[in-house]
Amino acid sequence: MAQNLISAIAWVSRGYAIKQPKEFDLDEEEINQMKQDKLINKNLTQDLGKIQEQDEDSSEDNLPVFCQDLEMHGKQQLPDDGYPVAIEDLSDEEKEDYQIKSSDALIIAAKIENEFSSLEVYIYEEEKANLFVHHEIQLSAFPLAVEWLPIQPGQIESTSAIKGNYAIVSSFLPEIEIWNLDVVNVLEPSLVLGGEIEQNYKKVKNLKKQSKKSYKPDSHTDSVLSLSLNSFKPNILLSGSADHTVKIWDLMLQKCVFTYNHHKDKVQISKFNTKEESVILSGGEDGKLCLFDARSPDSIHQHKMLGSLESACWDPIKGYQIAYSTEDGNLILLDARKIGEQPLANFNVNKKALSSVHMSSGVPGLLATTCLDGKIRVFDTDAPIKNGQLQLISSYNPKLESLYCGQFYQDSPWTYGCGSSQGELFVWDMQESQQIVNHFSNRVAPEQRPKVEDCTSKNTDDLCMKEREEIQKMEQEDKEDIEEGGLQEEEDN
Repeated sequence: MAQNLISAIAWVSRGYAIKQPKEFDLDEEEINQMKQDKLINKNLTQDLGKIQEQDEDSSEDNLPVFCQDLEMHGKQQLPDDGYPVAIEDLSDEEKEDYQIKSSDALIIAAKIENEFSSLEVYIYEEEKANLFVHHEIQLSAFPLAVEWLPIQPGQIESTSAIKGNYAIVSSFLPEIEIWNLDVVNVLEPSLVLGGEIEQNYKKVKNLKKQSKKSYKPDSHTDSVLSLSLNSFKPNILLSGSADHTVKIWDLMLQKCVFTYNHHKDKVQISKFNTKEESVILSGGEDGKLCLFDARSPDSIHQHKMLGSLESACWDPIKGYQIAYSTEDGNLILLDARKIGEQPLANFNVNKKALSSVHMSSGVPGLLATTCLDGKIRVFDTDAPIKNGQLQLISSYNPKLESLYCGQFYQDSPWTYGCGSSQGELFVWDMQESQQIVNHFSNRVAPEQRPKVEDCTSKNTDDLCMKEREEIQKMEQEDKEDIEEGGLQEEEDN
């Protein structure tokens, strides 16, 4: 795996981020308390052997990284990224640049850089096509999934949730963290769902003997691989785990309310439907794609997947179609109403894994995939399906090596972001592609239609023709392999 990569992204809707992010602040007493709380410092558990060898009076230079950060906050020093700790130390010009405008689009990127993990909060200025990191949050484990949360977890006002701006993050740990995106230099999450029960770290010498881990009630017991927020009730969160379970969490109650055990292996995908609030899609390494109603978990409809699952999504406009991609480069389209029947489309796009599949919430039929070959491909799910293949409309290579994740922006249906193996975020405004605009613009309201004359990328047709020819060639090779295998069987008989 690449040492620098973005593993997951999520867009933040406009109007939720505060204009001037707040500064995370601790008084001296809180700093001292947090230094003593070894559970907060996740790095401590990885370095217990070293701690045992250190003298109790070791210098501050030998403190774990997390505690060194606390020291910096106590002394008001500069963090590693060079930004002043206190926002008030910025000049008026710097403060103005630091402000988040109502027209800004925000993207949360889960990133790993060597052995360090973080959430990077990007600002994307659509009019200028300008993308930059506004601030970042250090994480204690490799992030696997991220969702944006538009409410304050656990906070209710007059029986209604309070507007907020948070990131929900899952990782290789058996817990789910919720971070406040409106606070810079934050050191700890606002809320943690599940996880291990705090151990008595005072008895460090005996800690290695404690082989059996203890978990909080109803916690996952292994890595949390997928997250999905309910679009009707944003206090309801869905998670899938390597412990073979799917769980529903209530963020107001701050606890798990349902656990489903229908998978026999790791659950890689868990998705709430965008039209029916109680309908759930889950997929795992057991080769099953499962569809069920949260209120009737005993009635599960299954689809035997045609390869190892990489990604899946609902059609956000139709609500009854499912697209999923596989490790061997296949793209499959299903009708959820006939999930046990043959797929609507099933074809090989590339020999490498299709790492993500996502659909625009504002342009009917507009589907995009990312691939480990470094290309973004755009398909039309509403066009007639020929020979089991979706129509390829456009292909683009941002030249960032492998692409791991991709997502359309819910506030701007033509805008698409994706993360790469180089640790870089790429945003593609598909209104720049004449081919995409020509094909899809008549499906949106006149005021949302891009002008063809404004397109800057007009020569993609040759590239798409080559892509189509490659797909057809691979399909023909697969067909010949099958026929050859059949002949061999006849000869053997």
